[in-house]
Amino acid sequence: MMRPVRWALLFAAFLTIAAGCSTDITEISDVALVMITGVDYDEERGKFIFTAYCILPSATSTEKTDKHHEWVASAQGDSILDAARNLRSRAGKTMNWQHDKFFVIGEEAARHAFYEIVDYMTRSRDIRLTSYILVSEGKALDTLKNKSETNDLLANDLLGRTINQHLWGKSISLTLKDISNWFADPYRGFVTGRLRTNHGAGRSEAGLVLSGGSAFHKGKFIGWLNGQDTLTVYMLSKRKEWNKLEFALRVQSRSANVTLLMHAPKKKFHFRQSDQGPAMDVDMNLKATLMDMDRPLQIQSPETLEQLERAAGREIEEMIEGSLRRFQRDFKADLLGLSDFIRQYHSKEWSRMKDKWDELYPAMPVKIHANVKLTIIGMNQSLEGN
Repeated sequence: MMRPVRWALLFAAFLTIAAGCSTDITEISDVALVMITGVDYDEERGKFIFTAYCILPSATSTEKTDKHHEWVASAQGDSILDAARNLRSRAGKTMNWQHDKFFVIGEEAARHAFYEIVDYMTRSRDIRLTSYILVSEGKALDTLKNKSETNDLLANDLLGRTINQHLWGKSISLTLKDISNWFADPYRGFVTGRLRTNHGAGRSEAGLVLSGGSAFHKGKFIGWLNGQDTLTVYMLSKRKEWNKLEFALRVQSRSANVTLLMHAPKKKFHFRQSDQGPAMDVDMNLKATLMDMDRPLQIQSPETLEQLERAAGREIEEMIEGSLRRFQRDFKADLLGLSDFIRQYHSKEWSRMKDKWDELYPAMPVKIHANVKLTIIGMNQSLEGN
């Protein structure tokens, strides 16, 4: 009876030793977690540069957990796949893209090879559709060599900024899934993140700034958007996940400069045919909170509040109309998706005008009507007299 038990114990010990010596097991110290991927393109040489920003996990539990092991490596090739495979020659690690949160595309690559980049990303099984796509001013490789201002991992810092975008509205980041859905649409464009370096106040080294947007139309990069233009895209977009938008608005009311915290507008689009052609009206209702002012105002007076609300409405209208002029006249691209609205709710009119949309859109009048309602004026009704 004891002999079978001994043989069983010896066999179990052998299996344990054999498993520990298996070549199929990847040690944690042999893995590089790719957190950000960069793609550049050298038009003169016709070469792609593929860059990986990686985190090297700690091999032992005794190492300090607050010490980050960052590694940036790049390689070039005749295609994106060739460059990505050539990166293996520089990597003594098993590269894992399961945690990749961002794809940073260099400016030149966005201008000359964006179709090929998107095609590669949507075909690759290693790349997540939820990864954010950002366009870098200059080269992505140079951008990924920067350090975050918070001394956190660069990927974590960018993710935090992306999550906080709705709190100021001057930066937009789309996922690969969003871009792949809009990429093939010949009628509308889209806006995603703009990444650049900047020497902030009190900093000796350049830091990364996620501000403004990069505009695309018919699969091509067409230019940069500033913060105000990006805010217009936020306000007039029909994406439900952007309904938590908040942004600051400076308004001059009588003799005072007042800062309001504006909340995501409720909006209605109205399409009509005029003698000059198609036209649109946009009715916006926004709620505002009074945050500060530089001199006393009798804000308990209904007349004062109404005057302040009208001034805020005019400010919103002028800002959006200025952005629309740039979208229509400079870019000649429907970055707001107005064609989507016409196609969905006015299908008969759309069928007659879609073939001439590129000619009609730049000249189409879009009238903005902004109605602002002050809902919270703070604990002080008036700062005058006390």
